[in-house]
Amino acid sequence: MREARGDRAVAARLVFARLEELGWITAHERDVVTRMHATGRPAPGRDTSERKGPIAAREYFAVRDMHDELLARGDASPVALVLASSAVGSYEATPGDDGTTVVFAKSNRDYQGLLTGAGAIIGGALGGPTGAAIGGAVGGVIGYVVDDCKD
Repeated sequence: MREARGDRAVAARLVFARLEELGWITAHERDVVTRMHATGRPAPGRDTSERKGPIAAREYFAVRDMHDELLARGDASPVALVLASSAVGSYEATPGDDGTTVVFAKSNRDYQGLLTGAGAIIGGALGGPTGAAIGGAVGGVIGYVVDDCKD
């Protein structure tokens, strides 16, 4: 956070780069999860509380497509899949009043992306790649909870 000067989005990118340096994700996977994390990020100062409907749905499908791309390659690391799943999980689809599905951007992924990556680094330090995947999953859940409480 010090290196990112308090900007959680920058910190998440730094964490993703560190995961690549450690060999737990590839450069391609780093690029994909970085794009996923940036999808739907508001301009500084823009209110995110009303990000729903067509905009959030478009973001959700873009993030889900990137996740699916990682799966389809067949060689994605468990850590990359945890990071990607965290990004997809930051959206919520609910039935709309008119029978359609409404997608809400539940989280702007500030803490979720950052804590998923940080959990992967910590878990990996304790248990290698498997620990990184487990730590990332735990970090993502904690980040989701923190983001949800902020909203």
